[in-house]
Amino acid sequence: MAGLKLALAGLLLAGWAGMAAAQTLPTPSRTMYKCTANKVTSYSDKPCLGAERLVANPARGVSKLSGTERIGKDVQDERIRDMWADAFRPISGMTREEYEVFRRRNTLSTAAKQECRRLDPSLLQLEAMEKAADKAAKATVQRDLFILRQRFTELRC
Repeated sequence: MAGLKLALAGLLLAGWAGMAAAQTLPTPSRTMYKCTANKVTSYSDKPCLGAERLVANPARGVSKLSGTERIGKDVQDERIRDMWADAFRPISGMTREEYEVFRRRNTLSTAAKQECRRLDPSLLQLEAMEKAADKAAKATVQRDLFILRQRFTELRC
């Protein structure tokens, strides 16, 4: 049944996949990394050693000051994706976040999709280990986490 749901969602996303492939820029990521080196803090969409992972929820701006709502194409597209996710939820059983991951990974190769699925729990496990690690083990965990995050970014998971 789950396979059928994913197949239906995949068919319905075929149009979205074509549009995504036509884009020249990668989809903006909501994942940011806070990096601190030599007492200087920077933020990036690329992981760094010892980075703190942050999830940004971008503001949609002040759009009703004039009495009419004016939104950009990116916000319009996000709202449309949210509506599609809500419409497919009874079929797929996926939340908006799960649907977005599925949609984003839909254009990846089969091997990349499989590797992304293997990386998901590994990243969560290493992030938990980093929080619980003592000072001696933390450097090793952070190095391993950095390597996995780099691969996750390269694959465009």
